[in-house]
Amino acid sequence: MDVASLHAPLVRRTIETINAGRLDEFMALFVRDATVVDGPPYHGHAAIRTWAQRETFGVQMHIDVIHEKSAEGTAVEVNVTSTGGYSGPGTFLFTIRGGLIERLVIR
Repeated sequence: MDVASLHAPLVRRTIETINAGRLDEFMALFVRDATVVDGPPYHGHAAIRTWAQRETFGVQMHIDVIHEKSAEGTAVEVNVTSTGGYSGPGTFLFTIRGGLIERLVIR
């Protein structure tokens, strides 16, 4: 599935910023008190930026979308595969508030 065909614009922008290596634009997609759960939780912009630099942008991660399971309301689930620091399949669960990411769970 092409990233451009994702139904949720925020999810599309998130994956595009990761693939383009644009950390500042990625961070602008999160509410200030957001949480990312990738094993342990990372709460707030400073913790998320540190996590993203180490686990995503610092290893030149590239994400391909396999399937968009849900794009209704404030919850979006996307199955992905990635290369870079972590290679393999995964699921991104987005919770959206006010047009920004409130919570991102990666499993």
